[in-house]
Amino acid sequence: MIIITGPQDTDEAVGLLAEMAGLLDAVPAYSAALQWATATALYCMAGWEHCSLAVADVTIAEACGLIVHRLTV
Repeated sequence: MIIITGPQDTDEAVGLLAEMAGLLDAVPAYSAALQWATATALYCMAGWEHCSLAVADVTIAEACGLIVHRLTV
């Protein structure tokens, strides 16, 4: 399972995160279907470092030993 995170501070940002999740066949970090135990990688959209929720996602991923990929646009 691939997880994707990024800015989540506006409805537009959440919509973009959902769209990118669909393109990458990933689970958005805010999803109830998220399962860190079965995750294989975390993708971070640009601007993730300015969102406390996304920073927490990266921290959890790193603690679980997941590969963290930073996406740029």
